[in-house]
Amino acid sequence: MARALWVLALSAVACRTPSSAPAGGTTAPAPTGEAPAPVSSAAAAGPPAPVTVCTRDAECAVARVATSGKWACCDACGTTPGTRRWHAELQRWCAAYPPKDCYPLACPQGPTRAVCRDGRCEATPNAIDGGPGFVPVERRCLPSLVCDAWSGCTEARGNDQDGWFVGSSERAPRGELVALTRVALVDKSAADAFLIHDPKVKCPPHTVPPVLPAPPVCVEAGGQCKQK
Repeated sequence: MARALWVLALSAVACRTPSSAPAGGTTAPAPTGEAPAPVSSAAAAGPPAPVTVCTRDAECAVARVATSGKWACCDACGTTPGTRRWHAELQRWCAAYPPKDCYPLACPQGPTRAVCRDGRCEATPNAIDGGPGFVPVERRCLPSLVCDAWSGCTEARGNDQDGWFVGSSERAPRGELVALTRVALVDKSAADAFLIHDPKVKCPPHTVPPVLPAPPVCVEAGGQCKQK
């Protein structure tokens, strides 16, 4: 049931913006005499605007990148709270339109714990007990699962609060949302893995997760997470 709910939620989830045209409504010719490359409407529109309406903490996330303007999708000191669905859409947009240049950071990071307060997602520097609270972003290279079968390796960044998003994978596109899960193995041990939703594959229903054979060994090589 938990896997079915996660897949439904995953299915529901669906850099720089170009400079404006010169005054007068005309487009300046390219220096080489060639027509400038077309810009998609999605790129021109920019990243999705933050959505903050919520009913509980679990619906919220905190973005650690600039969400608009010249530095959109660059790592940022300030943080932006919003719904997990919006945050997933932002990750997909940034993966499709990565920034070409980003400025170096030399400032403290903003609040990182997501809470739903008065129907709006907010970011707070406090933990549940009222003390200082910091939610780190992790980076992991793990075996991939599609349904109940091993399918290569995936590197993803994130955490349980904001979600996990693909950096490199043998099966999933960059920026795609994946689920961190733990599975039982035939040798009676357990292994962490990233569960990938492939819309072309229909997973057979089951009530008891199966016990799986040993997963592939995944290592980072050349900036990619690959099977050893």
